[in-house]
Amino acid sequence: MMTGKGRWVADFNESFRDYRVGDVTFDVFISGNTRNKGFVISRFFSFFLNPNYEVGFFAIKMRPQDQVSERRLRKWMLAIKSSMRKAEMKWAWFTILGDAPNDSAKRCVQEAVDPDVGIAYIDMSSREIVSADTYLGRMLKRYIKL
Repeated sequence: MMTGKGRWVADFNESFRDYRVGDVTFDVFISGNTRNKGFVISRFFSFFLNPNYEVGFFAIKMRPQDQVSERRLRKWMLAIKSSMRKAEMKWAWFTILGDAPNDSAKRCVQEAVDPDVGIAYIDMSSREIVSADTYLGRMLKRYIKL
C-alpha cells in the first residue's frame, strides 16, 4: 500500500487469491514487510532506520445477500490473528468490500478494538468507507483512494 505522496507503508511481495485460514476463506491475502527496497541511499536508510515488521493485507468481498455481524467479524478476526501468529506479523489490514451495509454492520466495524488489525468496510455503491476507531483503522481509511 502506498500513500498519495509516494511514502511507502509496506512493501508487499507475495499475494494469494482464495486464501484459506481454518474454515475462513479470504478473497485476497497479500504479505510483505515494512523494510522497503530501493536504490543505494534509500536501501541504506531503510536498513538502518526502518523496522522490518512483517505485515499483511486481507480482503473479503461480501455477496449482496450477506451482511457483517459481530459473530462473522469475530470469526474473521480470529482467522487473521491466527495467520498473524503463524507468520509472525506485527500488524495487518482487513477490508470488507460490499454494498450498502446496514447500521449494525457499520457499528460492528467501528467498534472493532484490536490495535494490531486495521479494519475498513468499503461500500462499493456509495464509495463510503467505514473504519474501526483504532490507529490502523483510521490510517487504512486515509490510504484507500476510491
